[in-house]
Amino acid sequence: MATSTMPAQQPASRTYDPTSPRPLPAVTGEELAACYARTRHPLHREQTILQYRNLVEILAAKFARRGAPLEDLVQVGTIGLILALDRYDPDRGVKFTTYAVNTIVGEIKHYFRDCTWMVKVPRQLQEIAASIHRNNEEMSRTMGRLPTIAELSRKLGYTEELIVEAMELEVVHNPYSLDAHLGADDAENHERLADILGRADHRLDHIIDNAPLWRAMDDLEPRKKWILRRRYFDDWSQSEVGRALGISQMHVSRLEREALCELKLAMAR
Repeated sequence: MATSTMPAQQPASRTYDPTSPRPLPAVTGEELAACYARTRHPLHREQTILQYRNLVEILAAKFARRGAPLEDLVQVGTIGLILALDRYDPDRGVKFTTYAVNTIVGEIKHYFRDCTWMVKVPRQLQEIAASIHRNNEEMSRTMGRLPTIAELSRKLGYTEELIVEAMELEVVHNPYSLDAHLGADDAENHERLADILGRADHRLDHIIDNAPLWRAMDDLEPRKKWILRRRYFDDWSQSEVGRALGISQMHVSRLEREALCELKLAMAR
């Protein structure tokens, strides 16, 4: 009895067609980027972005520091990845990874420069401050302690004055909130920073109101000026003033009246 034989099924090819819009088999990120550059198909674009998601997270983590949440940096880095993918041209002979890293890092640096500073500061100082932050961590691991300003100056190639000025920018970069509580813990019964800032200083009103008085007192003879200061500013009695000057209370009373009359005349002019 004759038997028929079925031809053996050939395994599916692992190669991909750059013009195909179908999901690609397991290929490298470089191949995905090159495929999208030639097809401009949205599916290939999405696959490439997902392929390089880890690269974005690694680069964002290197720039993570106070004042910039890691999630924000990942979003900014993803924007840089998309920009790199849309601009990539494999015919230029540059690997996509190399091009993408430069674009992602550039976008993150622009974010720090333009969006994380509460006060506009020179770009050079911003870049020095970022370099200090990175080198502080690296040099601390190497030396087992924080580097000195002189050591940072030699490492970065800037003067010590610029290093100090850039380090002081941390206050500008991360200003205190007016709602911050001043206590050591987070209890809400502590006074807020806003509660002690901007209060009216009534002593300034006294200075303005008493300015004519001080000018008039400067024209008095020294003994009369001294008597008025003791009587009206130090709350001395006439007897205490008399004992200090070696004169009678009646004499003190007469000198006080004369001084007050002279003050009135001087302030009326």
